[in-house]
Amino acid sequence: MPAPTLLERQDLTAPSGRCSAWQRTCAFVFVLVLGCAGPRLYYLRSELPILEGRFDLAVAPGPWPHVNVPTVVSDADAVPDDLVLPTLRALMALPGAADACDPNTGGPRPDAAEYCVALYKTPQDWRVSWPIRNLLKERSSCQPPFGGVDDESFGRGLPIIGFAHNHPCATRMSSDDLTQFPAVKMADGLWTMVSYAASPDGRLARDARNRLIPAWAWLATGHKDEPRFYKWNPAGEVFEWNEDKALWVFQATCHPPASSGMRSPRMLLPRCSPELKW
Repeated sequence: MPAPTLLERQDLTAPSGRCSAWQRTCAFVFVLVLGCAGPRLYYLRSELPILEGRFDLAVAPGPWPHVNVPTVVSDADAVPDDLVLPTLRALMALPGAADACDPNTGGPRPDAAEYCVALYKTPQDWRVSWPIRNLLKERSSCQPPFGGVDDESFGRGLPIIGFAHNHPCATRMSSDDLTQFPAVKMADGLWTMVSYAASPDGRLARDARNRLIPAWAWLATGHKDEPRFYKWNPAGEVFEWNEDKALWVFQATCHPPASSGMRSPRMLLPRCSPELKW
């Protein structure tokens, strides 16, 4: 019979009913790894299913099981603020979502990140998808899940009302931000963005009065101790949340600048009337 190895000798000499030193060490490491992993906070785009092999048509899981983000039962004609505001505040608290700017360059630090979520409607309530943080180009922007949401209770095919995201360097919305609304597949097979809540298969959502539900977009920016929340519709009407008055206050009507062959940081800013205060 061959001589036992070191590991075998430790096991053989361990008193009956007690763990060996090696076993105790493995158990400690296992618990440590579990503790360090922590709960999931977001998904990377590379983890999500996509439609038709297109990177932009990602499908986000839902709802986001965040302790501060509820599902809201309401017969309101638009997404209730009881869902919107907790969602924006929760986005600001994600890693690298706020105050992640390099004071020397004015640009985002390596840990800065944009997250985006879809706000959607089920037959019973209003919900928000899990946040998406892009695996690629995560220091620049987060592309919304234009492929829709796969809800754990209702599956896919639910209407998306709009998308919310954050800016980690307290910047205002960009021209690209103003154009990000639900996408649907048309009869000709092309995908296009629409001005109303819609499911990716092209079904438009209606409220309790059988009226189409307008699409919206939301932005969480500013600083963790002084957040600023904005929303806008496809017409470019921009509103800012006023915490003291507890309502959205109209700020300006904004549109992307005219197209040009030149690109500069200033050209990424929309044209607003009146000029958007920042």
